[in-house]
Amino acid sequence: MADFTAKIQDQVVAACQEGKDEASEALSRALGSTMTLGVGEAGAYSSAVAPEEPGLAILLKVDLEAAVVLIPESTGLLPDWYAEPDATGESKLATLAQELGMLLLPEEFMPLDFKAGKIGNIQAGLKKGGCADASACVSLPLSGEKGAGEALLVWPAPQGDAIFKSNAAPQQPTDTPKNDPQLNVEEKPQPAAPATPPPQPQPAGSSSYGRLPHYAKSLLKIAVEVHVTLAAKRMRVSEITELGIGSIIQFDKSCEESIDLEVGEHRIAQGEAVKIGDKFGMRVTNVLLPEERFISIKGKRRVR
Repeated sequence: MADFTAKIQDQVVAACQEGKDEASEALSRALGSTMTLGVGEAGAYSSAVAPEEPGLAILLKVDLEAAVVLIPESTGLLPDWYAEPDATGESKLATLAQELGMLLLPEEFMPLDFKAGKIGNIQAGLKKGGCADASACVSLPLSGEKGAGEALLVWPAPQGDAIFKSNAAPQQPTDTPKNDPQLNVEEKPQPAAPATPPPQPQPAGSSSYGRLPHYAKSLLKIAVEVHVTLAAKRMRVSEITELGIGSIIQFDKSCEESIDLEVGEHRIAQGEAVKIGDKFGMRVTNVLLPEERFISIKGKRRVR
């Protein structure tokens, strides 16, 4: 697989052109108003193309890098709830992120993880995400019932998760009564500030991939087959030979039960079936830990 760098501009534009109609439908479903997505030109990213205003950021994690879709508030196309979504809103944004990841990026760069939410400043957020001269961007004109504007697709973002870090300005000190010479207020001693605890080590996880040695990173690029099993049962050979067009096979598994995700004949996760555009997908709800095996160690019998 090629590296996820700015050099794949032509591939990204081709993917956007192919998936723009379905992406328009996905945006309309998630954000609650009809809108149309277009595809503009691709080029090198610079901070001048990113507006200094709030907006919706959709992070698409690809291998050790990430791409970001940004929709400014000035387009008028973002609903009021997007800033503080409830459980339903979070589900809509998560589904939108999955759909856009499949529709706007080349198939060989299918995102492995997604995140969506409001950021206070698009330009500052991209800077925190590591988007610089080595990044590229594609203009995505948006128009709809409630407004119009330009969205952006920017990649790669090496520190993509940092885009969502708070960028609120520090509070300015306010005048207190002791600053007014006309007020006779006794100044009380302030309690000593508690000592700052030492920083705690971060738990290992997906965010620690960047600290892996080079030879270990190469292992993460190996492609393996992943299987999703809806249900399974044993049948006699005679029953199988009688199958024909229109035959119905009944399984004991309920429609509400979880489906299994398998890699190399090993179950690694469980989840539920979802529809992504016109394609089938799986939302992971439970990750299974590897089976622990204990081997008893018997000592040598003493001879008396």
